[in-house]
Formats: sequence, structure tokens, C-alpha cells
Amino acid sequence: MGPSEGAAMMQSNKNLSLWLGRVLGIGVLLAVGISISGRVAADDAPKPWVVPASAKRVKNPVPVTKATLSAAGSLFKENCALCHGDAGKGDGPGAQAINVKPANFTDTKMMRAETDGSIFWKMSTGRGPMPAWKDVLSEKERWELVGYIRNLGKGAAKR
Repeated sequence: MGPSEGAAMMQSNKNLSLWLGRVLGIGVLLAVGISISGRVAADDAPKPWVVPASAKRVKNPVPVTKATLSAAGSLFKENCALCHGDAGKGDGPGAQAINVKPANFTDTKMMRAETDGSIFWKMSTGRGPMPAWKDVLSEKERWELVGYIRNLGKGAAKR
């Protein structure tokens, strides 16, 4: 082997070493990224949604009637069903796109734990993927929705 062939082989080995170093470096970076994202995902687990005690005690001032249920039904379909589903089971088409499962309003155990005031407060303030509706829907509309949401659970219990 002549001097020019030896130099070419050394250059080839150097290029291979650089390439392998880059591949290994990228692999290490990917492994670190996966490790970090796993920890971040675990930290993203939903924390309890704490409602102020004063909000929990508020009673629904809007009587539940056929008219308010009808009005709220339209509001629910327009604003809530995308994530909560038409029947309020938390299974709307938008639910698959978010990492926090929307509330299932037909879950009687969960609904017993919620006061009208806590439902109203949560829908008004929002959290995470749940938008705040206080600047979109009137106070009356939000209270009508509380009555409607309560009615969804009653309908599920009868089935």
C-alpha cells in the first residue's frame, strides 16, 4: 500500500469515527429527551381541582324548567359536547385530542361529590384544556348549564 492509499484510509477511518460519534451523540440526546419527557408526562397528571369553599356553598339561583333545560341543551351542544359528548359522558370527539379526560356528568358518584356552586365555578374559571366560560356565557346561561348537567346524570340513572 502506497503513501496516498494509507492517507486515504486514515481519512476514511476519521470520517467513519466522526459519523459514529454523531450517531451515538444523537442516540444519547434522544434517550435523555425520552427520559425527561416521561418525567414531565408523569408530572402532568391531573391534580385535584380545588374549588373555594365560598363557591361550593352557592346554590343555583335559576330554576330548572323545560325552558331552561332546552336553552341549556343548545348551549351544551354548541360549547360542551365537543369534549364532554352529546350525552355528557366525557366521550366527545375532542376528548381524544387532550391529555385530561373530560368529566363524565353521568357518573353519579362524581356528581354527588360536586355542588351546584362547584360546577358553576369550574365552568366559569376553567383549567387546562377546559376553557373559562365566564367571558363567553352569561351568568344565567352558566347556571342553566349547571341544571342541564345535573339532569344528564338523572337521565343516566333511569336507564
